[in-house]
Amino acid sequence: MSLWLVSNLSFAESLTLDAAVKVAIERAPQLRAEAAAVEAAQSAAIAAGRLPDPELMIGATNVPIEGEDAWSLERDFMTMREIGVMQSFPSRSKLGSQRERAGAAIEVARARKQQSALEIARSTAEAWIALYSAQVVLEKLQQLRPEVQLQADSARAALRSGKGTTVDALAAEAAISDVDDEILQATRDLHAMRAELSRWIGDDASRTLAHSPALDRLPATRNDLLGSIHNHAPLLAYDAQLALARAEVDLAKAEKRPDWSAQLSYAKRGDAFEDMVSLQFRVGLPVFSGSRQDPMIAARYAEARQVEAEREAQLRMHVAEVETRIAQWEAARARIDLLERERLPLARQRSQAALAGFAATRLPLTSLLDAHTTEIKLQREYAELLRDLGSAWAYLRYQVVEGVQP
Repeated sequence: MSLWLVSNLSFAESLTLDAAVKVAIERAPQLRAEAAAVEAAQSAAIAAGRLPDPELMIGATNVPIEGEDAWSLERDFMTMREIGVMQSFPSRSKLGSQRERAGAAIEVARARKQQSALEIARSTAEAWIALYSAQVVLEKLQQLRPEVQLQADSARAALRSGKGTTVDALAAEAAISDVDDEILQATRDLHAMRAELSRWIGDDASRTLAHSPALDRLPATRNDLLGSIHNHAPLLAYDAQLALARAEVDLAKAEKRPDWSAQLSYAKRGDAFEDMVSLQFRVGLPVFSGSRQDPMIAARYAEARQVEAEREAQLRMHVAEVETRIAQWEAARARIDLLERERLPLARQRSQAALAGFAATRLPLTSLLDAHTTEIKLQREYAELLRDLGSAWAYLRYQVVEGVQP
């Protein structure tokens, strides 16, 4: 296919599609935000599964409040000034579940970052291809204008020599206006597409575009695209979210395992009495699990089922989208092949033949105008198909992380 080559677009400083995608990923503020989310999850994971901080205890026990020893901390033999430390020990399963949840949270953050990178890459590629197609149609229209100008000059000359009519001359002038209007619309489209590309890559969007990549070949086979569907961008976060939901279930289950704590204290009594040391153990008793832990376990299970159902719905929708995009790409490629092989060459030949026939006064001006109008419409159709082909190609190309480094 020759549509990938536009002769005047090859410059040393040209911007390739891959280079544009790389710049967009390097500069995307969304990816900086996602990177901060990954960093936050990694930092939070350091504290996950750790023992709680020990607790310091200071106090007094058995202080009399009546009699001659009231409020004294030393005279009554039962009064003790205590200092100690207490450490809680959550169940091993709870600590392990906390670590698993933290690890799953990191994977969720990473998956979202990868998903954002793929979405940015795809949007940038579509913007690059749209700009490229706008350049193609503008160049083709600019190439046609001298021919239309020539027919207008010929119509005016024929009118002056008495061989033409005022109607023909006016029709030729109208044809120039029509072409100029088409060029203005194409220029407007070019500026709009460049502005869209600058949204992703900034000032680099003003650089000359390089040749388009081979959009006439799918980035992967149909079987490979559908076979790797579980690793595509829209589904990346679901696996990590499902792992996180399951970790939440395990953590809720771990709440039924009792925690325990140990307390060691030193008690100081009056000088006339001996000091004492105490060691105590406490064990939680989850005896009301039916109204405490079990409802929370059921809630976490329900959330996991929700993620599974959402993933299944997204999977079905994405499979349909991939198949639709493949069909869109195949249809656009077939129509572009037909345009390049037959319709555009025939339209060009018709325009040239009509121009020659008009110059030789063998054909009326209306035939020449019709030929140029048809060629202009075909060039517009060509650009639209190129944009459709590129959009489908970019969607299919940027579905997996391979080749895209966020």
